[in-house]
Amino acid sequence: MSKLIVDGELMLYGPVGFTDFWDESGFTSSQVIEALAELSDDIVVRLNSGGGIAMEGSAIHNALKRHDGRVIVKIDAIAASAASLIAMAGDEIEMPLGTLLMIHEPSGMTLGPADDHRRTAGVLETMTGVFAQVYAERTGLSEKEIRQMMKDETWMAPQDALANGFATSVSEHAPTASRADAAFDYRTYAKAPDRLKKLATERKAMGLPMVAVAPAPHKRKEVTMTEPNVAPADDQATAKVQDVNSRIYQLCTIAKMTLAEANNIVLDAKGDLAKAQRMIINHLADQDPMGGRVSHNPMADSNCSVMVARDIEDALYARIAGKPAQGRASEWQGRSLLDMGAALLEARGERVISRNRDRLATQIMSSGATHSTSDFPFVTGNAANRFLLDAYRAAETPLKQLARLRNAANFKAMTIGRMSEMPKLEEVLEGAEITYGTRSEAKETYRVKTYAKMFGISREALINDDLDAFSDTLRAFGQAAAQTEADLIADLLLDNNGLGPLLDDDVTLFANARGNKAVTPSALTISSVSAGRKAMRDQKGLDNETPLSLKPQFLIVGSDNETTGEQIIAAITPSATEEVNPFSGKLSLLVEPRLEDAAWRLFASPDQAPILEIAYLNGVQQPKLETREGWNTLGTEFRAILDFGCGITGWRGAYLNEGE
Repeated sequence: MSKLIVDGELMLYGPVGFTDFWDESGFTSSQVIEALAELSDDIVVRLNSGGGIAMEGSAIHNALKRHDGRVIVKIDAIAASAASLIAMAGDEIEMPLGTLLMIHEPSGMTLGPADDHRRTAGVLETMTGVFAQVYAERTGLSEKEIRQMMKDETWMAPQDALANGFATSVSEHAPTASRADAAFDYRTYAKAPDRLKKLATERKAMGLPMVAVAPAPHKRKEVTMTEPNVAPADDQATAKVQDVNSRIYQLCTIAKMTLAEANNIVLDAKGDLAKAQRMIINHLADQDPMGGRVSHNPMADSNCSVMVARDIEDALYARIAGKPAQGRASEWQGRSLLDMGAALLEARGERVISRNRDRLATQIMSSGATHSTSDFPFVTGNAANRFLLDAYRAAETPLKQLARLRNAANFKAMTIGRMSEMPKLEEVLEGAEITYGTRSEAKETYRVKTYAKMFGISREALINDDLDAFSDTLRAFGQAAAQTEADLIADLLLDNNGLGPLLDDDVTLFANARGNKAVTPSALTISSVSAGRKAMRDQKGLDNETPLSLKPQFLIVGSDNETTGEQIIAAITPSATEEVNPFSGKLSLLVEPRLEDAAWRLFASPDQAPILEIAYLNGVQQPKLETREGWNTLGTEFRAILDFGCGITGWRGAYLNEGE
């Protein structure tokens, strides 16, 4: 059994991404994955770590997210830096009082020429963005807020973590009196609590090595000189040697050197950190069959290509939408589609086979076969999807405001059950039994269906640098998705000549027998709306006894009644009592031109009395765009898919007047 599993729980104590040679604490992503293979169903993860290697933390986070059961994370003492990323994988995150959680920007160290440092900076920027998305998704805070918290190196007690969404519960007492990960040198963090820095100082005074993944923060000299408290020269010299030796041990640990090798370097360096660094580098070169020569850094290339892909995606979106590009994306403004595609190929390390426009277009389009996030078809698809959603949201029908939202797990028929109101409470006489109350039930059904169309961007359009037809098609598809929803919802209301569909009692949605339809059609006036409001107030529950006292919130009209509807809900300053508008500020006007010209309807809030329900498959509340390399055409094919359904949940809470 994995050493990380103790009493059926996954114990993640110590540095993230490697094992500390001296106390054997720490864990790697491969060890966690092996341990998870031995665990099933719901698991408890106990976390106590000062941090470690950022990408190892990311890998462990993803491994926990893939686990087939619920993940309960219990922070026994501290979850800082990379460990906080691991904690975010929990379905539940528990922090006892006295524990800490910290997030900050990842850091790194580069040895090499200027280009290597710039590449490292790009990788760190990408990692910060990726990790910020994880924190934002967990907490509900915006990425901008998260990135500022990371930049500020934010330490959170349990109550702070709970308030910010980083924890789901706070317990008064930890099950065991755990101490913060002692092997970690918390002095490398700029804002670590004093008690953690003291812990590191005490460990150093005992001559024990410590782990520090991030370099110590650089502090600029103050502009105005202050007189420091200077320790005696001998004490300063001793402290300096101890700090240097501690740092050497840290570097040796990261280099995976043995304790004997680390001791030799400490003895030979004699307090000279630069000399120790050269010895460590030489040691690594001796172990490297390439003799220390760097030929390729796949991680850096991967992150570089992701950054280029994001910038090009933003530039393509701006171009399709007819907007100016912002930030780094502005550097690609004015560049041709072929230039962008070639840049993506080069950022991924591919050799551009030809500058011939036709051959280059073919190579750019065929790169989609690798299914990478930096493929040109993938990047184009992301930009296209953003614009399609803009068009979809701009064209959405106001009738969706009447609906209660539901998530569908499949395409099977969904049943909408409605229970009647609870019966009134009855007086219980002395010594008498309490009687059972009964409730009646009604049901309606509907299901989600798929609506889709295909279109493409041709190789010719790519060569000609032409996106006009593409953007027009996207706009039309976004609008078509919204219109599909509007047609389906309106068709429900217009069924049976405007009386709505037959419900489970074989009576239409609106009927005189239900008391939710005007007996005599009349024009839209204050008086007729008042009659509709009274009809809704007088509605009874499923037991036909309990008054519901429903009130209208929406006035729904066709285009012919829009102006009259605005007058009905307008605020006026009356000069006499009879001029008072009783509906001023009490109704919201919804105009849908698909509805009959003369008819008008009143609807209660869906929270009070839902009449209409809409559903999307697996919670995707919008059309989605999928891409593939062209088969029927030379280029890239796109398909817009909408999985949507709608149905009527009941009839109370709505009123119809067929108008004049």
